[in-house]
Amino acid sequence: MARQAAEDRRDDILRAARDVFKEHGFEAARMSDIAERSGVAKGTVYLYFPSKQAILDSLCNIYRSMMAHTITPRLANPDSRGALKDAVHAALELAKRERDLVKLLDLQTGLSKKAEAPANPAALKVMRKYFRDCQQRGEMRDYDAQVAAELVGGFVQWITRLCLVWSDIDLSRYEDTAIKMLGFALFNSQDEER
Repeated sequence: MARQAAEDRRDDILRAARDVFKEHGFEAARMSDIAERSGVAKGTVYLYFPSKQAILDSLCNIYRSMMAHTITPRLANPDSRGALKDAVHAALELAKRERDLVKLLDLQTGLSKKAEAPANPAALKVMRKYFRDCQQRGEMRDYDAQVAAELVGGFVQWITRLCLVWSDIDLSRYEDTAIKMLGFALFNSQDEER
């Protein structure tokens, strides 16, 4: 029971922080604002998160988890091209719905002092398996599946950043062309007409 209460309090603090970051921006947000919004003492926030950066990291991890859970069932579709199309569409729709988290992810990358790690290890693992399965069925060109997963993930991430962080462009402007380009680049020519 106490563990659930602690998890609920942590979730409340993250929801409050997300709202405060949306309203004030990350830099201007204060831990006291987050505490007030979540209805706890400032010291309680520090019990769960030692810094704003720790809160930012947690929110970015939530988004990464959401992305992995969003694309996983789509990539299980036995129609390889349809699976890729559905996964890219679902990823872009999630980004659109969670635009504030996409912005925080971009901020986290900018604040990082080391080379950017794979953007989403769980999502990359799912994509790597999907690519290997496609290759085993003879549907996909012979690429390194890990590198292909990283490139496709980076391509989708670049589109979301371009449209939702760096400017305000409708994602659908890029979706169809991105899916066609990926399909052409990844799949063997016998599948191109599907």
